[in-house]
Amino acid sequence: GALARQRWHAAASGSPAPLSPPPFPTVIIYNQSKHATQSVLADIRAVWGDRVRVLQTLEDGKQRLPGMDGALYVKPKSWGNLDHFKERLDWLCSQDHGLHADRGAGKVVFMPGWSAFAESSEAARGVEALGLVWPGTEPVASQGLEKIGFKRICADVGAPTPPFVVLSEEDAGVDLTDPVAKDKCVQGFMKLVADMKTNEKGLIKSIHGGGGKGTAHLDDPSCPEQTRAAVEKVLVEMNRSDGIYFEQKVNTKGDGRFYQLELEVDGTEVAQGGRFVWFNSRLQKVVEIGLSDDLVGMFMPADLYANSRKWAADIARVGGNNTRATMEGLVFQNEKGEFELQFIECNRRPQVENEALALLQRDAAGNRRYTFAELMMRAKGVPAPVFDDATDTKVVLHARWLHGNPDSQGNIAYQAGSIGGMSGPRLDYVPAELMAPGEISFTSDPQLGKAVITASSWEEMCDRACQYFT
Repeated sequence: GALARQRWHAAASGSPAPLSPPPFPTVIIYNQSKHATQSVLADIRAVWGDRVRVLQTLEDGKQRLPGMDGALYVKPKSWGNLDHFKERLDWLCSQDHGLHADRGAGKVVFMPGWSAFAESSEAARGVEALGLVWPGTEPVASQGLEKIGFKRICADVGAPTPPFVVLSEEDAGVDLTDPVAKDKCVQGFMKLVADMKTNEKGLIKSIHGGGGKGTAHLDDPSCPEQTRAAVEKVLVEMNRSDGIYFEQKVNTKGDGRFYQLELEVDGTEVAQGGRFVWFNSRLQKVVEIGLSDDLVGMFMPADLYANSRKWAADIARVGGNNTRATMEGLVFQNEKGEFELQFIECNRRPQVENEALALLQRDAAGNRRYTFAELMMRAKGVPAPVFDDATDTKVVLHARWLHGNPDSQGNIAYQAGSIGGMSGPRLDYVPAELMAPGEISFTSDPQLGKAVITASSWEEMCDRACQYFT
């Protein structure tokens, strides 16, 4: 009751002396992105300080990030291979009796941060089989809410979603190293797209993709050559042929512009505010801006926003969502000038840009949210926290420091180098700022860091962004 909520608020307060102990004594962060790893670490340290032992999963020979308590090393390019991870984990447990004891007692949390791996129901089951705690979406719900399942749920609850056709179900792929099997697969995908009998622009997408990877533009689905090229691009990028679908683009008869709206749900409760996203030419998110409910009208009508929140709750309910998840939809004006919203997917994990909504809320003591700390508490069985609107924050801008130099046409050329860190004055309206130090490789996560700016109005946010970025 009230005491549990008080303890939760203390645990998620970021105060140096929280009232309640951490829910788990040990966390293993499993993400090859230094920025994602650093973000998880920052949440844990902000809430519990050094009372949680944090181990970073690293490729052999790499140096762990500052602030880590230890490392679990894996072979290069073995990410996602849980059999290999088990071998290394077992060895480390044989050397580290504290880790061995915590694992045996079910007190080690496996934290994948944000990645496609964090949304995999197969990964969730595999992690639990290792005796580790999975802090994400329950596996059955996660599988039902993946991209294809999400669109089917949209149809069931009457939520709008672009026309689509499933090219292959999850876990129904072929051996792409077999040229005959691969060509037969491509031909089958091409026929399914052709059978839609449309020339409306669309996308070939993989449910396993993200951050622009595993998505290919298809400007004319009636053209076999274009369809083949798009299909083969996705197969090459993902190196798997299951979970592929075609989805029509939105607003093809209007001016082509749209906003992406993100709504966060916790279980079936929709969090306060909406988050709008801006992309670059590689379909990578660059800037996300969270707006309180009363300011969302800058981008879409109030009645459509209210409907979108109801649809999001209905989707979460039918899908059996049990933790933090994000519903993504596209908002646009059609050729008649009418506003529409089309839902496209659900992310069953914390978003990189989670703070752009999290900072619109405070607990009764005025403390901010810490998303990864919340996941740990939820994994322990603590009920979802209760938050109120933040009275002094109506707008939150989350900006990403991305690897690469865009030209005037939006084309991006990656550039190798080394990040030394960030410098400059500390500003009161920047509650979070990270930059992962070290060498940049061409295979690394294109996002190197973030900056989060809070404001009480849209105009103040614009002024502060101008001051910060110049």
